[in-house]
Amino acid sequence: MDQNDSRTFLKNAIKQTLENGLCPPQMAELAGDPRSLTMLEKSAWLQLHNWSADEGLRQQNEGVAEFSRRRLAALLASLEE
Repeated sequence: MDQNDSRTFLKNAIKQTLENGLCPPQMAELAGDPRSLTMLEKSAWLQLHNWSADEGLRQQNEGVAEFSRRRLAALLASLEE
């Protein structure tokens, strides 16, 4: 997967996550090798990974959930620039 494909995938994964609260299960496989991503793309990849891992924490603490949503939205905006 080249850099443009990775960026497109990450943008779509963030949009899907923000819309329905679920991170695409195939994210790790489709996003490619994180070492080949730009710093911004790595941040988005990591935030998506954290979203997936932190489901229980978000359910227990609305502040964490809101922070995570804001962070994903900010990363999406940066990826779309």
